[in-house]
Amino acid sequence: MDFILMSEGDTPVGLTHEHRYRELIEEVLLAERVGFDAFGSSEQHVALGTASVSAPEVLYPYLMALTSRIRFIHLVTLLPTRMNHALRVAERVATEDILSNGRVELGTGRGNTTLALRAFEVDPSENKAQWREGIELIRHAFLNDVFSYVGDHYKIPPRSLVPKPLQNPHPPISAAAGSPNSVETAATMGIGAIMGGLYLGYDLVENMIKLYDKTLTTTHHPHPITPRKMIAIAGGMHCAQTTAQARTEAKPLLDMAKLSTDAYERLSKLSKDYAYMGAVKNINLNDEEYMLEHSQGFIVGDPDHCIQHIQRYADMGADALVLRVDSLPHHQLMNSIELFGKYVIPHFKNPRNIVRPPNDILTDIRTARPAHEQALRQHHTNHTNHTNHTKETPR
Repeated sequence: MDFILMSEGDTPVGLTHEHRYRELIEEVLLAERVGFDAFGSSEQHVALGTASVSAPEVLYPYLMALTSRIRFIHLVTLLPTRMNHALRVAERVATEDILSNGRVELGTGRGNTTLALRAFEVDPSENKAQWREGIELIRHAFLNDVFSYVGDHYKIPPRSLVPKPLQNPHPPISAAAGSPNSVETAATMGIGAIMGGLYLGYDLVENMIKLYDKTLTTTHHPHPITPRKMIAIAGGMHCAQTTAQARTEAKPLLDMAKLSTDAYERLSKLSKDYAYMGAVKNINLNDEEYMLEHSQGFIVGDPDHCIQHIQRYADMGADALVLRVDSLPHHQLMNSIELFGKYVIPHFKNPRNIVRPPNDILTDIRTARPAHEQALRQHHTNHTNHTNHTKETPR
């Protein structure tokens, strides 16, 4: 399982965006040192009091130059035609792929706030079709030289993409998938799915994973595919020395969840393509126990508690977790990243390398002694029988 650190550069009142960006850089560098596999940010426009990363395609190359191992994934690039022309996205991602030495991935979506959609004059009833054509156009540009495309929203004559991406067949592509229908669409297209449960619980996410696997294996894919099952912990991950401390410090994350679900409910009324988001109105957002332990939107606790949560996703067959680490003071975020990297990630990446308590090892040694002594007796018996047989054999 891969662990993806996600931050949107949430900037508290009184702090400058410049200062928050400098903090974010420190957080990403620490994440690389302690073992996170990738970093990602969403593309949020004209956000009020929350996300500040509106141009990840500018932020990432700066970070790429400061790092050597960690990957970068767009979580997500918005593909309504008024926000991003798909051909420009292909050019930018190819450039990032070269500059990062093959460390970039393209997550895609269609927008999840009315603030951004209205600011760019995006029609919510059309942006899903624009997103799908954008994916196909990008994939054509990556795979074919020369490529062309004809659809309802794009009509590109024969052209050659410049520059070409480094990864083969191309940087992995995925899609934000908040509903079973979106998961099915991603699997049919042969791209990864970034699945979130809208705080509706673990069962929904597990059913999405099963749907993705079933659809992927029963669909004919005429071109190379980039399947990946990523689970988004949208409310946030926060790891502290004790679970009680983590819960106390994580209270601002619950406030952020209320803000995001309010946006989802408004969006659900704009188009049938967003209607599924209306389910959030059935959640009691003030039930802290449900939200932190059962909603699927959070991983909050000490390292052992975090491991228990993550094991559920491992058992489901998730390929990666997208962990939102944001909306808290910088020193708390740094502590959370370090604890998670030192004590949680190795449990799933290199469990044999984790130093165990001496008493546990001693118990295992004592448990193993009878089998070892039996093996010694059997070896002695076999050796004696072999010696006697050799003496009795005439020369």
